[in-house]
Amino acid sequence: MTAQGDLASFPTIITPRLVLREFTENDSETIYKIYGDEEVNRFLPWFPLKTLEEAQTFYKSRIERERCYYAVC
Repeated sequence: MTAQGDLASFPTIITPRLVLREFTENDSETIYKIYGDEEVNRFLPWFPLKTLEEAQTFYKSRIERERCYYAVC
């Protein structure tokens, strides 16, 4: 089974205090807030995002393609 096949049914996990779910394109603004923060990205292997458009590109090129990221809500 391929990695993509393993994630075909990306589960949403809900507890009384936490929700883990698949990212959606609607999360671009939140992605920008997190990955645009220099302190958060200090030790990550990419530069902080500078615009919302960069966040949308990041979503499409990394998160949507790889489908292995959870949004923590």
